[in-house]
Amino acid sequence: MLPKPEAVGTVAQLYSTATKGFALREVQHVQVTPSGIAGNREFFLVDVDERLYSVPKDPIFLDCWTAYDPVANTFRSGRRAVVDVEAEVLPEGPIRPFQFDERTVDGRWVPGPWDAWFSELAGRNLRLVQCAEPGAGGDVHPVTIVSSASIGSLGHEADGSPIDGRRFRLNMTLDLGSAAYREDSWAGQVLSVGDSELRVIGGVPRCVAIEHRPYDGDRALQVQRRIREVRGATPSESGPAVLFGMYARVVVPGSVRVGDPVAVLT
Repeated sequence: MLPKPEAVGTVAQLYSTATKGFALREVQHVQVTPSGIAGNREFFLVDVDERLYSVPKDPIFLDCWTAYDPVANTFRSGRRAVVDVEAEVLPEGPIRPFQFDERTVDGRWVPGPWDAWFSELAGRNLRLVQCAEPGAGGDVHPVTIVSSASIGSLGHEADGSPIDGRRFRLNMTLDLGSAAYREDSWAGQVLSVGDSELRVIGGVPRCVAIEHRPYDGDRALQVQRRIREVRGATPSESGPAVLFGMYARVVVPGSVRVGDPVAVLT
């Protein structure tokens, strides 16, 4: 029997959102499935051209939350403690591909009162789509991680407040000690996180979405510039890039809770 690997840290925070581009919800527990975190980014919005409508196009929904109850099969959305729309999820039409930036995601229309509410907020016609495969609305790879030290290395907001880690829209924040960017050295390695195992792939390219502070959309802090100032441009396959956080694939599904140990498997 192989010895259990020594923990290099713990899970500090977990985040999830039912709909891509909406406010992240801090949770104490997630279930990691082969396709990603259960319930995370299970829905997304599309514009009249049937392409993804998310933060890079419009940060209007960053202070709106969404929730999906798979048992009751209900979807709801609102702001702060107010529920503005809630109804049963009744998919309509066949499963079909929808265009994300550089890939397609299969899904089905889910018409409901939310379409009118989202459209009114955005000032344009939007429709809600449910992914055919749970969690398929995530990014290029299904799980994202970052360390609390890496977030801390970026300093403070323009008003002096701590940088809100939700700005980066990552799933798992890990406490790995005081050394920033330790997670970057794990590319290609497998991590044990709670009951799951994740293979770290590489850095997450950062776009204009991180420029918006999550709870009010403030853009006083130029975050991409701050990352370059702190660590410089990071080499990537396509040349120098602004990378922050790491992508991971699921090797072994399992449960992850805040406080669970993190270990590098050798």
